[in-house]
Amino acid sequence: MHDRKSSRPILLKHGLLLPLTLMLLQALSACAQTEATDEQPPTSPAPIPASESVIKFPADHYLHIGAPTEWWWHIGTLKAGDRTFGFEINAASFQAFGFTQVMLTDVQGKRHFQQTTGVGPPTFNPNTWAEHDPSKPWFVKLGDVSMTSEQSDPSKDMVVTADLVDETTNTEVKFDLRFSQEGPPLIVWGTGVTSPPEEPTLQTNNFYYSLTRLNASGSITIEGERFEVTGVTWMDHEYGLFGTEENRPKWILQDMQLTNGVHLSNYSIEEPVLNKKIASMATVQREDGTTYFVESTVKPTGPTWTSPESGKTYFMEIEVEIPAFEATLTVKSLLDPQEFPLPVGAVYEGVASAEGTFEGAGVSGTAWSEQTLNEPTGAAD
Repeated sequence: MHDRKSSRPILLKHGLLLPLTLMLLQALSACAQTEATDEQPPTSPAPIPASESVIKFPADHYLHIGAPTEWWWHIGTLKAGDRTFGFEINAASFQAFGFTQVMLTDVQGKRHFQQTTGVGPPTFNPNTWAEHDPSKPWFVKLGDVSMTSEQSDPSKDMVVTADLVDETTNTEVKFDLRFSQEGPPLIVWGTGVTSPPEEPTLQTNNFYYSLTRLNASGSITIEGERFEVTGVTWMDHEYGLFGTEENRPKWILQDMQLTNGVHLSNYSIEEPVLNKKIASMATVQREDGTTYFVESTVKPTGPTWTSPESGKTYFMEIEVEIPAFEATLTVKSLLDPQEFPLPVGAVYEGVASAEGTFEGAGVSGTAWSEQTLNEPTGAAD
């Protein structure tokens, strides 16, 4: 295993860049910066036919040998009685090395624990760290992270275990969790793949889907104190081309699981500024699996938090508007300090709440706030 600090990755998750979407967001940004007071939202956006998805199950749940990058990323909200926890368990490959990121937020205890661990050869092998053959039981094993399923449908009965030793306090945290998806996956962009070429490949495109209706149960142990937890959580699987060291992806992302059964993932690749609306895009899925990819806007509206370790400034409250669904949703971090403070590419990964309106009705729900934009920002003029 390589030294953890020297092998920390420059590139982190998420694969949210695509050439045509990049151009679309840039074109939309000028319009988004001005409040549109006289526009009427469309009454019914057109769903994306399921036939347009390139993701095939169960095969694409498995490792894709030759993919420049690939990862499985579990996040979400877990409850133990009146206690709320946010967690992330991520295992990733960048061909030359692998890495894991594991974190836990104890909301009531106002505690956050995190660890990033790099894994290099010979311990890491990009062809064997996860199972690639769909005829065999699925697994992902990297460092202290393990994900397995013995089912023919590996989205069912996933057993995920992970350990972390907090990088600041040396607090030991252990995860022993089980996940089973109910309903169809959320196909990001509606197609599961970034823009052309017409025949997408692992070397030219990023492929991306999410399991957002995972019934979760199991335990979290903090310094020997065990909590039995339950929840409905989220998993991303991405693979293919994900930027380069010369062109490092940056974004701001909000994932939401709403009480009306709608789940959505919203993102922007523009630099966010407090109280400034910028263009974004949203993949929206109804409970029956009907999926849309629509224009949206995102605006940081609330307080900021500056990391004492990285010096980066993050937004603790973010407003998302989706005109096609008459939706205005506010995502609020449940605890300010939720950063992986890497020397290069520090990232905010935070458990959050969602509240607002969707199609004219009040909604709430669980949420996740991810921010990889590196430059501190201030208020708009």
